[in-house]
Amino acid sequence: MSTRIWLDPTASGGHRTARRIDVEPGRFFTRVTLDRDNYVYTARQQGRGAEAELRPGFADAVKKCVDAASDYLWVHGYAGGFVHSPGPGTISMSVPFPLADQAAEALRAAEMDGDLTGLEALTEAVTVPLDEWLQPGERQLRQGVDFTSAPSAFLQFLRARARARGLRLNGRAEPGAVWVHPTMPPEAAELRDRYPDRFGHYPDPALYAQPADDDGGPLRPYVGARSERPSRDATPVVFLQPQSASLSSEQCPCGFPGAETDDNNAGHLQGHMRWSTGVLIPRNLTWYGGHIAVVNATSPVGWRKLAYGCALLPRRENHYDFPSFAVGDGEPAEDNARAYLYRSGRRVVGFVSVFDTAHARWYPRPMETSEGVVQPTDGQLRPTVNVIFTAGIWRRRGVAQELVRAIATDADVAVSEVAWHTPFSDAGRGLATRMAPDGAWLA
Repeated sequence: MSTRIWLDPTASGGHRTARRIDVEPGRFFTRVTLDRDNYVYTARQQGRGAEAELRPGFADAVKKCVDAASDYLWVHGYAGGFVHSPGPGTISMSVPFPLADQAAEALRAAEMDGDLTGLEALTEAVTVPLDEWLQPGERQLRQGVDFTSAPSAFLQFLRARARARGLRLNGRAEPGAVWVHPTMPPEAAELRDRYPDRFGHYPDPALYAQPADDDGGPLRPYVGARSERPSRDATPVVFLQPQSASLSSEQCPCGFPGAETDDNNAGHLQGHMRWSTGVLIPRNLTWYGGHIAVVNATSPVGWRKLAYGCALLPRRENHYDFPSFAVGDGEPAEDNARAYLYRSGRRVVGFVSVFDTAHARWYPRPMETSEGVVQPTDGQLRPTVNVIFTAGIWRRRGVAQELVRAIATDADVAVSEVAWHTPFSDAGRGLATRMAPDGAWLA
């Protein structure tokens, strides 16, 4: 049954600005909540916001207690998650059933009297002996004595806590027990020595360097596992920096800055995969025959989104301001803007954006806009290559040339009549030279 405790003298009639503590038993634990939301709101409206703030150290004490109580509940059988509110309007914590009254009194004393000793005592009561479990040496932790959750779940919990301390657990679950033998890998010890500000909480490596003494405990059963330390006395790996500036650059070819120094950059990993292998075709799009699809401004929105996703790859690689194909609103484009997509399997590996223009001029070889004999425009409407892209592992295999030929075939003109939008990239100039060796129309 839920219980409500009013903290302010004005709360005899349930005044809306009064603070209260709600105790709500659940299925696995009791949730104790200090509700001061209306109290804080009213004080701030009246210009007394400083009075409604939490007392010094209150939030930190609650956080320590919440973390300790969460570990306690996980160790003793709870397998779900928690939702906690750190304040200042609401402060909540989840505690074991027998400690509900103690938690309510600890919150009351901290809020009304500024006394944090109740929270400190509660934290001590729910703290599990992690330091003891992760000490050097091999030990058996028994279900029903050290923990009550399933051995596999308890082992998973210990692995996470050991990893946070830079330790390798070397644990194994068996019916009714869990065997652990914490060790400290050399790389963790190196991190502790090299970056003490970030990894100074790791334990002293010397404690884990010596083999554990036999304390007369039960023997760990052998189940045919591999040697516990197959890399004992191995030579450390040496890391060298390449001398070439291009190889040591933090700029990845796919266009993501700083990618080489951030291995956990999920955005770079996903973007680099698309840049290398192409854009995955959504399952709700059906590709009927052929390897090249033409997507224009009035195509179904799914196809326009696919073309837009392809246009983002050359934009990032070449640092353009805008992608060369937009999703749009489904209305026809004045310049007949369209995209040609080259498919291989379930991925688009080639992309080119095209528009029509009557303002292209003829430039003979070499194709330089500042040299050579330039003929005035003849006013003929020509398809114009805007931006062309091929996925990294598909380059030098003729995909871009096939796209240019598809543009000419679709417009019913010769390949030499296809115009090119400037400026060129190095790869784009080489493609245009191969496709139009005697000169080209440049827009």
